[in-house]
Amino acid sequence: MASLRFGLRLPQDGTDFGELRAIAQAAEQLGYHSLWLFDHFYHFPFIGNRSVLEPWTLMSVLAGATSTIRLGTLVLCNNYRPPALLAKMAATLDVLSGGRLEFGYGAGWHQEEFAGYGYDFPPVATRIRQMEEGLTVLKQLWVEERATWSGKHYQLTEAVCEPKPLQRPHPPITIGGGGEQLLLRAVAQHADVWNYFPAPLPEFEHKTRVLEEHCRAIGRDPQTLERSLMTPTITAAWEKEVRDQLEAAKARGDMWTFSGNYVQGTPDIVVPRFRDYIRRGVSFFIIQLPDSRDLKQIEFVAKQVIGELL
Repeated sequence: MASLRFGLRLPQDGTDFGELRAIAQAAEQLGYHSLWLFDHFYHFPFIGNRSVLEPWTLMSVLAGATSTIRLGTLVLCNNYRPPALLAKMAATLDVLSGGRLEFGYGAGWHQEEFAGYGYDFPPVATRIRQMEEGLTVLKQLWVEERATWSGKHYQLTEAVCEPKPLQRPHPPITIGGGGEQLLLRAVAQHADVWNYFPAPLPEFEHKTRVLEEHCRAIGRDPQTLERSLMTPTITAAWEKEVRDQLEAAKARGDMWTFSGNYVQGTPDIVVPRFRDYIRRGVSFFIIQLPDSRDLKQIEFVAKQVIGELL
């Protein structure tokens, strides 16, 4: 099993770079493994949110403001950027960051954004096939001296992507989701890391079994695929503080208003919840806090939760 690691989801709805730099540098000093961003344009993470920073640009800036913490996306939408161009962008960022890129990739789902920005929104099966072909293009450009590909959705002709990513053969690829017929099959075929959320344990165990079956069907050892969890986490020293955080988060919107898939309670409750998933093969947790700007909360989780688990 891979070593236990903890990432942190960053805020993307503010334009004060000094604040974002302070959060990133605090997370780095506290020992977080990585910083994570979503790939949306507006009306995310809640309806009505109009101010959203584009993740690739923000990662590039944060790479220069940090030195060791890794930078990742949950997840880049295949249809928003041509895969060949994205391969070049990723290779460049990986080189300039000293090999710190975590490459999260997905098929996209936010239909309003697709329509608003003029992207076609085909059926989900088509989007997943496009994602898989996009990953084929990306990998070829990252590893081959010259890449040629003639697919249904993308074409390359003797394409050159230099410099190559610093990480070999390429940055770790994360795919998130739980669709059992198509998505988890794509995870088995293409990903280094599978990302899910803290669903009830029976559901998580079922998804894991399905994923392992897909791995075996293509001759892959399921143990070569790491499990990660996007983990909305509400914790504090006192239960009243936990309730206050949750109520404030629900008032702002986001996932807290419509999902019960989060880890909640004082550390003596939260730590065993994390251990439940560790026992089921999860080695990578990406923490989403109710207030991702709260430096005190970032430190509290690092010391009172992560410190107990490492």
